[in-house]
Amino acid sequence: MLTLARAYALLRGAMLLLFSAFLLFAPEKALPGSSTEPARSLALMFASRTILLGAALVIATIAGRRKGVGWLLFADAALQVFDTGLALAMHKYNVVVLPAALGALDVWAGRALVAKLRE
Repeated sequence: MLTLARAYALLRGAMLLLFSAFLLFAPEKALPGSSTEPARSLALMFASRTILLGAALVIATIAGRRKGVGWLLFADAALQVFDTGLALAMHKYNVVVLPAALGALDVWAGRALVAKLRE
């Protein structure tokens, strides 16, 4: 189970980094309907935080920092709660499932990594 949790953390970090790269290099495709400059500014603001979280997950997982990875996954789960709540508030019910599922996986993997240290 610990190996699966570490693999999920590595995959989640890579997903965040790839999504951020897409936002940085093609902001108009990621945020359609806006002019290029505002889309690029918004993409840079959003991507900088996402890059930091993704890089931290990848680096901590590769370095074998189980406790750090667990807490990073808990932080990502908190962000997923916000994304789920925002989708519900905006009545975008078809978008609710993905952040809720990612948040649940974050909590599961985080608990597996932090609980292993207590044994």
